[in-house]
Amino acid sequence: MDVIETRTATEADFDFLADVHRQTFQVYVEQLWGWDAAGQRAALYEDFQQFPFEIICYCGEAVGMMSVANQSDALFLHYLAILPTAQRRGLGTQLVRRLMHKAFEQQLSVTLIVLKVNSAKAFYERLGFKVTGDDEYRYFMASSEGTNTDNRER
Repeated sequence: MDVIETRTATEADFDFLADVHRQTFQVYVEQLWGWDAAGQRAALYEDFQQFPFEIICYCGEAVGMMSVANQSDALFLHYLAILPTAQRRGLGTQLVRRLMHKAFEQQLSVTLIVLKVNSAKAFYERLGFKVTGDDEYRYFMASSEGTNTDNRER
């Protein structure tokens, strides 16, 4: 199996993060609110300043971004975005399973938010996440606390 690694994102990576955000989220944001490129970039930068971001690398090439925030009762998957050219290779599955394993070791759940127009909801459901609530635009999802996963691809 090919290697998936992550590394801490730095200020020098921000243009890449913004490009990943645009390529993966623009279609959904446009459907709901319209796409304001400058506004989206500013919001992402604010998140970048507030949360840890990682660059996802596949076979040595940067292919996405991930951000996980430690909360008192959960690991919050703030972002998981993989470039369209690298999707459907099991990368997201491996990364979420790793995160679920880490949460299991800490007896925590993994929580996330997904836009209702984003088909990623089905992806998370396949990995065992359940909808815990919703609002007009988003689903709030969580894994069970301390859920063990078949995590052969750590």
